[in-house]
Order: sequence, then structure tokens, then C-alpha cells
Amino acid sequence: MQREKFIQLMDELLQPKGFKDHCHNGLQIEGRPEISKIVTSVSACQALIDYAVEIDADAIITHHGIIWNDSSNVLTGFNYKRIASVIKHDINYFGYHLPLDNHPRLGNNRQLAEVLQIEVEGQSDEQEFLWYGKLVTPMVLSEFIEHYQECTGHKPVFFGDKEKLITTIAWCTGGAQGMLHDAIKLGVDCYISGEVSEYTMSVSDESGVAYVAGGHYVTERYGIIALTEYLNEQGFDAEFLELYNPI
Repeated sequence: MQREKFIQLMDELLQPKGFKDHCHNGLQIEGRPEISKIVTSVSACQALIDYAVEIDADAIITHHGIIWNDSSNVLTGFNYKRIASVIKHDINYFGYHLPLDNHPRLGNNRQLAEVLQIEVEGQSDEQEFLWYGKLVTPMVLSEFIEHYQECTGHKPVFFGDKEKLITTIAWCTGGAQGMLHDAIKLGVDCYISGEVSEYTMSVSDESGVAYVAGGHYVTERYGIIALTEYLNEQGFDAEFLELYNPI
């Protein structure tokens, strides 16, 4: 497919212009004019770029792109090496951040709910990034932590009474631990995000809302996997590269 048509396909699917983001969503580095073979992953890194070069990929797509804020203003060190490798090998580089977090079918929030067997009931927050719903099978917190690890292969950090019954859950993937306060207002039993801050433990303990830090990488793995599957359904040769990060 011609690059311009591919951009149109992705724009129609993910609607990047509908999000207030702190990075550019879409084509970040222009490469060859035709796109057929695609490699995807969660975050930009040299290992991913090297793999794309090895398999002669036409495009790379990541959730956390290669250009963030002013990261392209100074091309030195590892930043130069990454971008130079992409340009030298004529690879198109795409990044989709918030549009991939909140896509109603392929997004990280939707996909995490499916992985954890949470029935979605609604969305909150200005851009509707805070999702909430109910566990298909309610369980106490200690059981839910085991369930999380079985479903994702990742052992989360958590706070709360291990015997607390978890029925209602709110979640926002990635580094959204600050939304714990908003989850408390929703009156849920538990809130899930990717990371944790120093204050999170006391807020969770004092509010009675359990907190699960499920891993930034892990909570945002499933959207890009779903996007990869979608691209294969559209006739592309797309491959997700697992580069596990314990954070």
C-alpha cells in the first residue's frame, strides 16, 4: 500500500486529531513510499529498530514513538543512533500514543479489560481515559493479584487489604497513577494503572480503594498487539515484537 493511503487508513482508524497529546501521533519519520511489512512494539528502542532492519521492514509502529516533545531537537548519542538507523534504512516510523490508549475496540484500556475479564460499564475524565466496570467473577484482592499475574505473566505491585472483595474496578493504562483520586470518587473497590508513585500507598490505604500497579509496559502491550492483528486482517505482513519491560 502506498504510504499516503496507509496514513489515511490509520487516521480513519485511530482519529489522532481528536486527542490532546504531548507528542505527534502518526508518521514521525518518512521512509520508503510503499508499506507492506510492518514490525510493531510498545516503545521505541534500538533493539526494535535493529530487528526492523534485519527483516527489511517497511514501517515500524509503536505506542511510545521515537519523537517525544523536544527529543528530536538535539540529535546526539543514542537519540542520533536511533533516528539515523531509521533514516539510513528508509523505514517509515509511526507512533500512536493517546489514540491507541483509548480506541474503543483496539485500545489499551479496552484490551486490558478483555484480558482481565472486566465488563466495561463506562468512561470518565475530560478525555474519557478513566474506564470503569465490574469483574466478571468477583474475588478478594489476593485472588485478583494471582489472576492478574496468570493473565499477563507479570507480578504487579499492589496496596490494600488482601481480603477485600473486588467487584468494581476503574483503570487507565500506563503512567496514570494520579487518577487514583478520580477512581476514589467513582466509589470503586480497586484502581489499576501501570506505575506507582510514593504517595500512592497512603492514598490507597486511607481511602480503602485497592491499588494495582500492573506495569506500564504490560498494561500497554495489548493495544499494539490488537493493532498488529488488525493490520494482518487488512492484508499487511505485520509482526509484534515482544521486548518485555518489568516497569
